[in-house]
Amino acid sequence: MKQFINRVDHIVYISRLENIDANIASLEAITDAKLERCERPDMGALICVDWSAGLEVVAPMGARSEINAGLYDRLETHGEGLIATVFGVEDLEAHMAKLQAKGFEIGPLMETDPVEPWYNRIVLRERFAPPVMGSWMVLSQIDYKYDV
Repeated sequence: MKQFINRVDHIVYISRLENIDANIASLEAITDAKLERCERPDMGALICVDWSAGLEVVAPMGARSEINAGLYDRLETHGEGLIATVFGVEDLEAHMAKLQAKGFEIGPLMETDPVEPWYNRIVLRERFAPPVMGSWMVLSQIDYKYDV
């Protein structure tokens, strides 16, 4: 399996739900990417990804909740645009322990879910790290089952 280690795996944009079709159309037209869509009501978000292009767009959906409040807050304070850099590490738990020993707070584990259309193509494990220069930083251990 391929894995991006010690480098950017992908970037994440945030969009308002009412603008997501236009935003994705622009991104796809400019990059020739084809983003797959996945509604995650359990997360209160629509997630759109092209793993081979390293592009993700997320939009909060449904009622504001504890789970999606961070996305709604970010839209209110920063508007649409780049929200996060996803940085690949070899061993997510070991990297987390190293950062926690330095006093950094690391977020809970996020993993691929069977409802996602890419579930059988990647093994995804991610955790939020502290923000860097106003952008969210996500640590990832993503194993791509096929070449990307």
